[in-house]
Amino acid sequence: MKCRGCEKEKPEESFPMRKDYPKHTRRPYCYDCANNIQRARYERYKRESPFKHKASRAKSRASSLKVPCDLDEDYLESIWTDTCPVLGIPISISTPRGEPGAAELDRFDPFKGYVKGNVVFLSRKANNLKNQLTVETAFLLYQWMKKREEDKNGD
Repeated sequence: MKCRGCEKEKPEESFPMRKDYPKHTRRPYCYDCANNIQRARYERYKRESPFKHKASRAKSRASSLKVPCDLDEDYLESIWTDTCPVLGIPISISTPRGEPGAAELDRFDPFKGYVKGNVVFLSRKANNLKNQLTVETAFLLYQWMKKREEDKNGD
């Protein structure tokens, strides 16, 4: 069979089976091209409907964590600011997840779940800091840094 995407001749097993009508036929795209098409569709969806995507991801995460979720794209858009409330740095809803300025949905009380009034957008950097520090360790770090600054200015 010839793939409609890459236009290469490939064995029949390289093409996914159709799940719709007509039954027992193969799709016109090989697995590689079908995956690329799906990946591009998903990236376009994230770019064109970022709040809908975030709401969908929150519902999925809530389901796996077995916590409630009542978020929708309108609510998420209503609480959106383009600045991290913790660090004051710019955040972007479309920045890739691993970047420090990527917007992440954070729960104030993890046990309440992803519900209205319990979530905020933070930067990835602030969320990482928050997840790694306790109030006690943050205070100890603050004291150490303050003392270091005083020692540096005193010399």
